[in-house]
Amino acid sequence: MKFLKNNLQPLIEAQNLSITDIAKELKVSRGSIYRVMNGGTPSAELLLKVSHFFNKDAREIFFVDNVLHVVQKTTQTA
Repeated sequence: MKFLKNNLQPLIEAQNLSITDIAKELKVSRGSIYRVMNGGTPSAELLLKVSHFFNKDAREIFFVDNVLHVVQKTTQTA
């Protein structure tokens, strides 16, 4: 079953990158990238590499459908 969804394709397209470019940069196979893009669950290491590469929180890229995610903002008090 495939539970984890992602926004990887739009991120790659927005930066005019190819699957080969991403795979080389992350030092993984193209198959690993395709697998994740097609709904496969990434390893924890790949999840972190992808989020770091795109400079985004992993939850902005990978998510479970029908689950509401609310980002809490912290406030600093003087």
